[in-house]
Amino acid sequence: MMAVMCLIMASCGSKNDPKAVADKIAAGEPLTEADYSAMIDYCADYAQKAQPYFNILNSGVDTTSKEYADATNELATMATDAVYLDAFRNALFSANAQQLGEKNVKKMEEFSSLEAFPISDISNTGMMNPNVVGDIEEMPASDTSNVIATGDGEVVLN
Repeated sequence: MMAVMCLIMASCGSKNDPKAVADKIAAGEPLTEADYSAMIDYCADYAQKAQPYFNILNSGVDTTSKEYADATNELATMATDAVYLDAFRNALFSANAQQLGEKNVKKMEEFSSLEAFPISDISNTGMMNPNVVGDIEEMPASDTSNVIATGDGEVVLN
C-alpha cells in the first residue's frame, strides 16, 4: 500500500515539475500543452503572491516609508527565488494560441488582470492573432542606440 502511495505522489509531482519544463526549454525540446500549463501555474503562483506588494507600491505610499521598503525588498526576494520566471515568461510570450491550447489561453486571460503576472496584456503577445510579430513602440527619451524603428505602439503583422 505504501509503495502505491509513493508511486502516485511521484507521478503527480513530476507532471508539473517546473525544473523539468525549464530543462526542456533549455534543451530546445518541443513543449506540450501540459508544459505550458505548468509554466502558467508557476507564473500565476508568483503573481498571486507578489500582487499585494505591487498594490502597496502603487498605493501612493511614501517611497521612503518602511512599508514601501519592505514591499520592495520582498518583491526582490521573490524575483530571486522564482528561478524559472524569466524562462517561462519568454516561452509563454513566444507561444501562439495554437501552441498553448484553448484551456491555457483561458488560464492566461484569467491571471492577466494581476499586475505581477509576467504577461499582463496577452493581446499584444501574438497569442490572440498568430500574424502579430510584435509592436513598434515610442522612441525612448534617451539612449536610442539600439532602436531599429519608431512608432506609436503600432502592431507589426507577418
